[in-house]
Amino acid sequence: MTHAHVPSAKLHGYGVRWDPEGRCYRVRNEMTGEWQLDSSGQLASYTSFTVAFGAWRVFEPPRRLGE
Repeated sequence: MTHAHVPSAKLHGYGVRWDPEGRCYRVRNEMTGEWQLDSSGQLASYTSFTVAFGAWRVFEPPRRLGE
């Protein structure tokens, strides 16, 4: 991920996060730490938490038994 893809310093953690500077939700993979990108290579942004959560569920690989 290049510097242009790093969200604001206030955005940290994993899963679905609100980006106060972008005024949208961002999605981060808990297993790899990577941020979800859109088809143009920019950070994916969502205005609805419900839609962002659905995107996270697809983006986050299912955990195996025992993890």
